[in-house]
Amino acid sequence: MNEEYLSYVDYLKSINFNEKLEILKEKYNGKKIVIFGTGLLLDAILDNYPVKDYLNIIGISDKRIEDESTKDYKGFNLYKPIALRALNFNVILDTNILFENTKRFLRKNYFVKKSVKIEKFIQIPFKERIENFCKKQKAVFTYLITSKNIFKTFKYAVFCTAQEIESKSNYIKKLSDIRNSDKPIRTVFICSEIAHTDFVGLYNLLYFDKDFKVFPIIVTPDNLLESEPIDEERMKRFIEFFNSFDTKVIDGIDRETKELACIHAFKPDLVFYQKPIFIKDDFNPAKMSEKALTFSIEYDVRNENFTSLGSKYFRKQVANMWRIFLNNHEDKKLYTEYTDLENKDIAAVVNKNINTGIVKYLKKTLNKH
Repeated sequence: MNEEYLSYVDYLKSINFNEKLEILKEKYNGKKIVIFGTGLLLDAILDNYPVKDYLNIIGISDKRIEDESTKDYKGFNLYKPIALRALNFNVILDTNILFENTKRFLRKNYFVKKSVKIEKFIQIPFKERIENFCKKQKAVFTYLITSKNIFKTFKYAVFCTAQEIESKSNYIKKLSDIRNSDKPIRTVFICSEIAHTDFVGLYNLLYFDKDFKVFPIIVTPDNLLESEPIDEERMKRFIEFFNSFDTKVIDGIDRETKELACIHAFKPDLVFYQKPIFIKDDFNPAKMSEKALTFSIEYDVRNENFTSLGSKYFRKQVANMWRIFLNNHEDKKLYTEYTDLENKDIAAVVNKNINTGIVKYLKKTLNKH
């Protein structure tokens, strides 16, 4: 699935878009609306929210529309911009990032009447923007109290979001809990793709180490979107693949709720994501930071999909991890540049035998050596 699409789905959840629709419903009550822009943001909205229940949308338009034969977009009438002149409507809601460009394009070419309002589809009230500012200040203060590190507090205040700073505070507390416990470290691996299973070696190293209690690998779909059906054949192949290597594995996805209930049952201290692509709120790195240290491993950055690495969604997920392990400084430099992690102290280099290096790093950092 397109990483940019996932980033918009995640973003809409983060701003409580359901509540935003209620506000739009009241604001545009009795108004006829045209949506402008047929990009991935609109797809994420239409795929995941019943906008017809909130707004009287008579059609969708986009300046990229050229084919006259295409008259439908996800159940809505589709119009070329020039056709808007003949329509009777009151408001245009724009889904493009460069809102001012859209407004200028429509006004300059006289595609809409002067009486038509052109506004953003995503509307964040001023009060909420103030609340978000205050939330970050609170996160910064909490981190300072938790870490007692003025230098890092200042750095994270500049380079990190409020959520990322909150994750860092959570990790400090969890790290202290693990270090002060003499119990085996409860460890979970989450797998969503059998094409890249280098982490199985790490799984085996930790499984036979007395300092760790490693649970069966949790196999999941490649995303946890409620709107996406589960590929049962794919899940079956995953299970068979791991069973062929006598590796303990479980199908971890609840078919009705698409939740990973087993994660909460395992009560992990460490969570290794094969790829941190999970959209479900309870299982993404930011949420899991409240309960566990979270990790990902990049075995060979040069073979990665750099479009995905640079996407907003991927950047948000990795920026809320505790550690991402790489096996050389060249890969670290490349990876952090694409994911915007240069100043967030998340990427860590271990030796050339990366799995063995990770075990040594964990034992030393968690005071288990």
